[in-house]
Amino acid sequence: MSPLTVTLALSLLAPAVHLAPAPAPRPSLAVSVDSTRHQVVLTISGVEIAAPTAGAHHAEMHAAGGEFPLLRFRWPVNGWARGASLTLAGPDGKSLPREIVHHINVVNFDRRQLFYPIAERLLAMGQETESIRLPATVGVPVSASMAMGVIGAFHNPGHTALRGVVLTLRIDYSPANLVPRPISVLPAYLDVRDPVGNDVDFDLPAGRSRFSYDFVMPLTGRIIGAGGHLHNFGTGIELLDLGGPREKSVIRLGTALARDGSILKVERALPGVSGKGIRLEGGRRYRVAGEYDNSSGQSIAHGAMVHLILLFAPDREDGWPAVATADPGFKRDTDRLEEMGNAAAMHGMPD
Repeated sequence: MSPLTVTLALSLLAPAVHLAPAPAPRPSLAVSVDSTRHQVVLTISGVEIAAPTAGAHHAEMHAAGGEFPLLRFRWPVNGWARGASLTLAGPDGKSLPREIVHHINVVNFDRRQLFYPIAERLLAMGQETESIRLPATVGVPVSASMAMGVIGAFHNPGHTALRGVVLTLRIDYSPANLVPRPISVLPAYLDVRDPVGNDVDFDLPAGRSRFSYDFVMPLTGRIIGAGGHLHNFGTGIELLDLGGPREKSVIRLGTALARDGSILKVERALPGVSGKGIRLEGGRRYRVAGEYDNSSGQSIAHGAMVHLILLFAPDREDGWPAVATADPGFKRDTDRLEEMGNAAAMHGMPD
C-alpha cells in the first residue's frame, strides 16, 4: 500500500473535526478633541458585521458579529455635551449607508438614570436618528475623566459580511467657560419593558398594537427636549399624564415610514428652547406608550422596541439619584453591557 493510500485510509477512519470560527478581532477606539470645532471625536476601527442568514427579519440584527464589545474611555473635557453626528466608512474610506446602524450608545458610568438604577445613556443614535445639535443655550453637563463607554449593534441589509468598518462619532460640546452658561439638562430614558439587565425588544403582532408602562415621577422639573426610538412599523411614542380624572397627552412624537414600513425618522421636540418647557410633577403618575401598525400580515419575533428619551431639567439638581455601584440593578446593567458585544465577538465571522 502506498503512503498516499495509507494517508487517505487514516483520514477516513479519523473522527470528523469541526473547527469553530475564529473570534472576531476586537475593534479599537481612539478618542481625540477637536478644540477648534468643540468636538470630542470617537473613532471606532475594525468593526465586522456579519451577513444575515437567509430569510432573516430586520429584527434579527443581533446575530453573531452584529455588535461590538463595550469600549471604555475617559471623557476628555469639561463643559456641556450638546450634539452628535455619525459617519460610517469601509476600509477603503468609502461611505457606508446609515441603515447599517441599529444603535450606538455612549454610556456614562459616573451618573445614574433617573427612572432606573443603571448607568446614564448620555447619547443614543439609531438608523433613524439624524444628526443631533442642541442650541448653545442647552447642554448635558460633562466633566473631564468621567468613566464612559461606547457600544453598538448593526443590521446588515446586504448579502456579504462587512469587514474593517470605521465609525466616526463626533460629539459637540460647549466649553466650561461659555457665557452665558447653558441650561443644564440630563437625559431621562423610559422604556415599556424593564431594561435592568434585560433585553428590551419584544414580539410585534400583525396589525395595530400599543405597548405602555406606568410610572410615578421621581422629582419635579421640565422637559426641555424629547426624542425616541422605534423599530419598523412604529407609528408614534407618547407620554401621558394619569394624575387627573382622565389621561392627558403631555407630548407625542410621530414617525416617518417608508412604503414597506421601514422606520425612517422619529420626530423630536424642543419645547424648552423656544418656550418654558413642559412641567412634570414629582409624585404624579404618568404613562409612556408606543404604537405600531404591522402591515406585513405576520407576527415578527423580537420586532419591536419603545424608547422615550427626555432632556430633563430638574428643579433641584441635588435631587437626582446618585450612582450606587453596589446596587444589584447597576451591576446587572454593567454586566449586561459587557456581555452583549463580547458574546457576539466570540462567535466570529463567517466567510
